[in-house]
Amino acid sequence: MRRVTSRRGQVRDAHLTLAAPAAGAPAAGSRPVLAAVLVSWCALAWGIAAKDGRYGAWAMAAIGIGVTAATCATWWARPRPRGPAPIGPRPLDARQQAGGGESGGQRLSWALVALTVGLGPLVRHPRYYASGTPAAAADFLAACAGLLAAATIARGASGTLLGRRSTGAAGGQPRRWTAGSTAVFRTVLTLAGAAGVATIRAAPAPRIDVFHLLQVSTVGLVHGADLYRQQWAPDRASYGLDGLFDVYPYLPWTSVLLAPARLLLGDVRYGLLAALAIAAICARRLGAAPGSPGSPGPDGGAAAGAVGLLPLLVVILPESMYALQQSWTEPLLIACLAAMVLAVARGHPRVAVVAFALALASKQHVTLLVPVAAAWPAFGVRRTAVSAGTALLLVAPWLVAGPRDFVDDAVTTNLHYRVLGHSLSVPGWASHFGVTLGFGPALVVLAAAYVLAWRARGDAGGFCLGGALVLLGASLMNKQTFFNHYTLPMGLLVLTAVLLTSPTPTGRYREVVVDPPHRPGGETTG
Repeated sequence: MRRVTSRRGQVRDAHLTLAAPAAGAPAAGSRPVLAAVLVSWCALAWGIAAKDGRYGAWAMAAIGIGVTAATCATWWARPRPRGPAPIGPRPLDARQQAGGGESGGQRLSWALVALTVGLGPLVRHPRYYASGTPAAAADFLAACAGLLAAATIARGASGTLLGRRSTGAAGGQPRRWTAGSTAVFRTVLTLAGAAGVATIRAAPAPRIDVFHLLQVSTVGLVHGADLYRQQWAPDRASYGLDGLFDVYPYLPWTSVLLAPARLLLGDVRYGLLAALAIAAICARRLGAAPGSPGSPGPDGGAAAGAVGLLPLLVVILPESMYALQQSWTEPLLIACLAAMVLAVARGHPRVAVVAFALALASKQHVTLLVPVAAAWPAFGVRRTAVSAGTALLLVAPWLVAGPRDFVDDAVTTNLHYRVLGHSLSVPGWASHFGVTLGFGPALVVLAAAYVLAWRARGDAGGFCLGGALVLLGASLMNKQTFFNHYTLPMGLLVLTAVLLTSPTPTGRYREVVVDPPHRPGGETTG
């Protein structure tokens, strides 16, 4: 309890109480849920890295494992009991106090994460359009980032450090392993950022339509050009690509958000790299609950050890530099959603509304998260509606200027895509056997995902986990799904893992100001 002053100058007592969670919210720190989330992230990472996001038997099997693990995590997210809960860090159970630590399954999942981030840059590093010394530098820096993160995570997963106290070497005094956790986070993020810069320098003009349409459309904004009426080269002969030539398939705020990077640094990919860094920093702050041992202190540190490096999984997944080279725009969405969840947890609902609106105004499939956001009590139907309305206002200038061009590019083009045999999805897999799947199976999968997301609703973890499952269902049943489509749900899985390992259940507590009990003489309790 602490004393606060109301707007009228009256002193009241503020009690930190647990906001009653809705049924179905995942229990923070639930071991089966966390292990399943980590396994899902790793399986998806190897699935999209196996053939650079294209169809293959092993790649499809890994994607299936990842989706199954995410489904199990959502199903295991049982309702928490209603009523008050202790404030502050979760107490260690008897086994942890005795040094027993994490379950074997959870230790195994952490070891899998360490292997994924450590071996990923070593096993797969396709260069495609990158060449020269910068390409070699990018490979080296990415490998250093992955190995450093893997070593830290593996040490935490060894069963002596992760989330528990250990005995110090000097004096036998218990201590929490925090040495260098913030420094390691910053070092890995810096190495990954330097690898990203080297990647951009190594591939100044990748032969992919996404890069060219973003480069041209961002410059066109300054000159008042309608990006839905532009073409990305003077003519097709000079364009030299088989991809989109005069179609802008996204919503306009993708280019608006990337315009500063294009105008200041000459390449939109610097904006995407910055978005990854923002997402990682937001996720780390999300895992630092106020008042907990891992909360930001004088050194700026958050959660310690391996847990403190979880947010970096949005940056150091296998082939993350390949994704950056290709200019895929999912980092913008991950950053917006991470900022949204952090704003809700920190009590800034207006910032959360704006962040979600920016995501909705940037790419179409974020609309799949609207029902999940509405079911999240801390965000709710009203704020979801305000976000959707704000997104509509943000998109309105282009819609009004050329409604037919807008619909043709942003809606019709995406709906009329044909099934590709190298699509990393069920329709792509089925096409190898001469089977054409209609829209019906996709609706069934989406409906099932929404049911499970509804079951997992309740807090920030429920929103992230349910949203990840919905997006995974959509990607699994899409006609054209590749590397980048899976990175957004993977980002939400990272946010889920951060929330599950938070020292206190971030986002579940609220401050309630109540009238003080009056005592004789007008005194109030302190």
